[in-house]
Amino acid sequence: MGNVKRWPVLAGVGVVVAAAGWWIVDEMPTVDDAVAREALPPIDEHLRALAGSGATGSRWVCTQKVIETRPERQQVKIGLVASCDEVERDGDGLVTRAGFRRQPMVYRVERIPGGFRVLDRKVAEDGAGYSPSVKAMFSWTGARRVLHGASPDDPKSVSAAAFGLPESTPVRTGR
Repeated sequence: MGNVKRWPVLAGVGVVVAAAGWWIVDEMPTVDDAVAREALPPIDEHLRALAGSGATGSRWVCTQKVIETRPERQQVKIGLVASCDEVERDGDGLVTRAGFRRQPMVYRVERIPGGFRVLDRKVAEDGAGYSPSVKAMFSWTGARRVLHGASPDDPKSVSAAAFGLPESTPVRTGR
């Protein structure tokens, strides 16, 4: 008779576990690779323009790691982490001057003929506001990925290509 009473409890636990699993999978950040591939060029251009212009001959080189893409009517929110360096030629190599690392941001873009255009962007706050702002900007799982260290490639890895130079071109950190 004791086993008969356990079945309803086990069935109830099974339902709770299945519901929790469904909720977790439903909340997983997803990346629509086609949308990300199309939206990253205007996002990269926007990022470099915001970074500003440095010394003559320098360029801003940025890398991004897309965390999630969230469609919202005719627009898409693209949550990402970006790193950028200001890079200039120095003899037979390149040198980085300024930059930033692991900056979480969410871009809102809309589809236009030929691709996407940037509407706006939100950037995570510094200091004590960092964690709360990341949690407000990203989905629950996306925020966890950002807060646990999701990071793009180092901009140095693509600096030579930005200048049309061979991959073996040395890149050193400036003064």
